Amino acid sequence: MKTIAVVSTAGGTGRTTLSAALAVLLARRGRQVVALDLDPQNMLGAHLGIDGLAPAGIAQALLDETVAWHTHTWRNAEGVLFVPYGAVSLAQGAHCDARLAAEPQWLANALAQLDLLRDGVVLIDTARYPSQQAAQAVRCADLVLCVTPPEPAACATLVARLDGLRRDGANLRIIVNRLNPARDMQRDVLAMLAAALGDGVPLAQRVHLDVALPESFARGTWLFDDAPHSQASHDLQGLANWLDAWVGGAPANHARRHGEPT
Repeated sequence: MKTIAVVSTAGGTGRTTLSAALAVLLARRGRQVVALDLDPQNMLGAHLGIDGLAPAGIAQALLDETVAWHTHTWRNAEGVLFVPYGAVSLAQGAHCDARLAAEPQWLANALAQLDLLRDGVVLIDTARYPSQQAAQAVRCADLVLCVTPPEPAACATLVARLDGLRRDGANLRIIVNRLNPARDMQRDVLAMLAAALGDGVPLAQRVHLDVALPESFARGTWLFDDAPHSQASHDLQGLANWLDAWVGGAPANHARRHGEPT
């Protein structure tokens, strides 16, 4: 199986929406997909069509060692198996962070218990990097997708965190989300970001801004179904195709050590 961590270094990047969309699109391509919510905000399920916020999930296993981490799972209408983070109080959240800090391989060991097909996919939506959740996901991922909008503050934060991301996840790609080519500032920011990244971390894909996306979410539908010919839908399908090809071509559990996706 291949593990993909979806991270961001700033808030409001659209990371969770993108994670849910990719999970569904990969499932539609015939992949066995497990989507993990490793963000205490516990919102991935809502994007995958689960009513309400799941009260229990991964966090409860972190709080109680006798609870299996995959005890609370859901399967959405698209066939994606979803594991929520679960609801936590402030004190419980601190306890979860402390356990993850004390056991750096907790997530890797948990994922080793999964019995997925060789070409199955585990897609992890994480808390904002740096965090204990994001660090766990990045360390065990075959591929790390870092999502950023082409805005000055978000890109500056990404550049500042780049060394840490490179250390924790060798196979790192940047996804530029909510791109609006009509804005000169965004083009300038992208040029500066590309220069800061250099040749070692390419800008893998770009997803254009589409104002219809929040409406699709509110209706419980997908933008690529509602408006299949829009630029954003085309971008999402292209990103899913790229990931699908990488999953089919990269040796299992070796992508992080051997670099480039194929």
